[in-house]
Amino acid sequence: MRPFPTHAPATRPERAPALRRKAPCALAVLALAAALGGPPAAAARAPDAPSPTPPSPVASAQAGAPPDDSASAAAAPPAAGRPVVSPVQRPDERDAREASQRACSFTLPVCVHAPADVPGAALLESLTHLEAAMRAYDALGLPRPLPDGARGGGPSYDLYLERGPRRGPMRVGYDPRALGERFDAASAFAIIAAPERGGCASASDAAYALAHAIAMRLDAGAEQGAIAMTASYLAVIAAPCAAEELAAVDAFQRAPERALTGAALGALDGGLLFPWYLDDAYGTGAPAQIATSLLTIAAQATPAGAARFDAEPDTFDALRASLRSRGEDLDDLLLEFAIARAFLGSRSDGAHLSDAERFGDFGRVRFEWSLPYATLPRRVAPLRPIEPTGATYLWLDLSAENAAARPDLKTAEITFVADWELPALFRWAIVKVDKQGAEAGRVDVAGVFGSSRAQRTVVGLDGLSGLLVVGVNAGSMIRSLPFDPDDAPFMPHAYTVWLSR
Repeated sequence: MRPFPTHAPATRPERAPALRRKAPCALAVLALAAALGGPPAAAARAPDAPSPTPPSPVASAQAGAPPDDSASAAAAPPAAGRPVVSPVQRPDERDAREASQRACSFTLPVCVHAPADVPGAALLESLTHLEAAMRAYDALGLPRPLPDGARGGGPSYDLYLERGPRRGPMRVGYDPRALGERFDAASAFAIIAAPERGGCASASDAAYALAHAIAMRLDAGAEQGAIAMTASYLAVIAAPCAAEELAAVDAFQRAPERALTGAALGALDGGLLFPWYLDDAYGTGAPAQIATSLLTIAAQATPAGAARFDAEPDTFDALRASLRSRGEDLDDLLLEFAIARAFLGSRSDGAHLSDAERFGDFGRVRFEWSLPYATLPRRVAPLRPIEPTGATYLWLDLSAENAAARPDLKTAEITFVADWELPALFRWAIVKVDKQGAEAGRVDVAGVFGSSRAQRTVVGLDGLSGLLVVGVNAGSMIRSLPFDPDDAPFMPHAYTVWLSR
């Protein structure tokens, strides 16, 4: 385990409502009961002293009262779901008949299609990957993709290969809504590059494609970000590929200010850490049950002739309602997850996410600032504003070489003041990190509806390596307008933090 930094530069471091239906299967029960069956491990809480009144900020959050809830709710248009017609279409059937190859499994409902000039070995390799992924998902108790009738030559799931090397994300599409289904469901397919010799990328692609098809059966109208997170998480379970996972997690951790649901479909996304955290903190041992259960609960029946799927409730509504039944809040969950992200990879202390060390330095989240204790007081702001559900991190270095008058830390106090833009609601936590890089205590700084400022004084600094300030944009402080993943592109908001000793 690599501890948190003990040397901090004086400047910025390099940037390296209620549920509408009963779920039709047992997965929905898991989401409300077993899936959220165990509370997260309790973190040690540090004593905090009453906060002195700090000087007035030079750059405080916008002044004024928050917008009126009812007026804002009436003015805001309803969130539109994804298009009913897929933006990605199957390859032309006439071209497929003229010059193509097709290989289907003898035991499982999966088929692979490819142009005539794609080597047969690549065709069979992709089929093997599909079979392995389906067996893995069967073992997890997940439903298989919805049969697509005569499309692709039969009801099996279809994977289409393209000529040429793998240059970017695959294209995943879905067919028209299935008739006879009570809730929105559709069969799906994917178009990917033909596998090359060696490596695990093609196996990961096949597992992702099949996971996308499973999500389409559970809720064809689910928001893109939720499908991307779920498909990515399922893919790393069914077909682990270190190269793909490290790249996805590294990109995710380098941009913590982005919304959790901001990913595009077609490639592994680091947002897989969120369903992983849900399983780790609340699950009962069966991987992916919470993520797939939330999709099942949120599924709706879109009226015939609609251009877009009915997007309400969405998966975050389902999660919000499930947490509320336990007496918990989504804002608290987002903050806990943001803290867990800080202890990923080589910063892992073994107490926040299981198997977090395997990402190494690729899992280290980006800090906005790293401030030496001796340079306080300081006021800082982020490089980029924070989107809803996005997080931000600051490090206050208390190591001996960066703390003036080291013996004074036994009685020293750190005053923290945060101001942010309306109408966002930020939640903050100050995590005490010991010299081994482990969490030694925590001071929560709760946001208050109607206020754009939070402040707290922290004591008990002796023996610490530093203080980790974690903030999360929990969405709008307007109670009638909670975070909706269909509202993309999201409106980010900035903040300032003042630290003094």
